[in-house]
Amino acid sequence: MRRSAACLLILGLTACGGGTAGVTPPVTQPVATPTPTATPNPFAAACGSPLPPFADSYGYGVKVQLEPSRQVKVLNASPQVRSVEYCAAAGIGGIVCNTRFEDQPQRVPCDHYLSGISDTGRPGPNWYQEVNGRRLRCGGMGLPEEAPNCTLKDSNQYLLDVSAGGKYIACGGAGSPGTCGSCTLDQDDFGVVHASPAGLCRLSGD
Repeated sequence: MRRSAACLLILGLTACGGGTAGVTPPVTQPVATPTPTATPNPFAAACGSPLPPFADSYGYGVKVQLEPSRQVKVLNASPQVRSVEYCAAAGIGGIVCNTRFEDQPQRVPCDHYLSGISDTGRPGPNWYQEVNGRRLRCGGMGLPEEAPNCTLKDSNQYLLDVSAGGKYIACGGAGSPGTCGSCTLDQDDFGVVHASPAGLCRLSGD
């Protein structure tokens, strides 16, 4: 009896029979950090299937879209895909093709998907003029004018006003494969309006 009473008096802090009772701290389970959900690309969803593969991005086909005056030409850049399988699935055929036929509603979002976002914040390519081996940025839409003979169009990132001969380059923006295409114009091409200006661009090594 005395031994039992002594055990009750120490309120269980000392184990009966001698020694100190061990206290087990609670175990805290680590909280798993949730994996952020990837934001779907809205251009991919609007483009649909087939989706242009980044691995088959083949730069841009650049042509003179029109000549509003003798001293100004408007270049147009279209992203290209080099894939027999993709071109067939898009119904275009060939080895290299546009993302879709021009009159299809998927053409614009497919082009945006392959081109990414330019430095202006608009979908489409970044434009440059090559001067003495350096790529100078074509200005406009909030970008400083580094290049002397090109200006971005307010209406469309895929279009560029040029006012002199030279080499002009379109390259994919952020979120794109970053491939490029170019158009080289002769100074003799200016000062006249051509009946069919689309074939004025010459290709040269990037």
